[in-house]
Amino acid sequence: MAISESRHGDAVVIRIDGRLDNASTEELEQLVREVLERKEQKILFDFSGLDYINSSGLRILIMAFQQLRPGGGKVGICGIRDYIQEVFEVSGYDRLFAIFPSVEDSEDF
Repeated sequence: MAISESRHGDAVVIRIDGRLDNASTEELEQLVREVLERKEQKILFDFSGLDYINSSGLRILIMAFQQLRPGGGKVGICGIRDYIQEVFEVSGYDRLFAIFPSVEDSEDF
């Protein structure tokens, strides 16, 4: 797994490439906690390079959502592949997170 951080407008973009599973969530969780400590209000997860996500990865998204929502912050996801979007739809997570086709399509996020 590879993780990178960038900005798009006023959102922090966290791009994840590869598999997000038990072996790789610690690195992502640490980065998300650092972003939250900086008091960022928008996190956009770029999943265009994500091949797999399990419940440990989903837990980190929920953690970010729970930390940001009370203060008016947002968590969004972009570049999600069809088979991963199915996981979001079955779990109901597609109703929690704004989902965009790409980073560039997230202008109104």
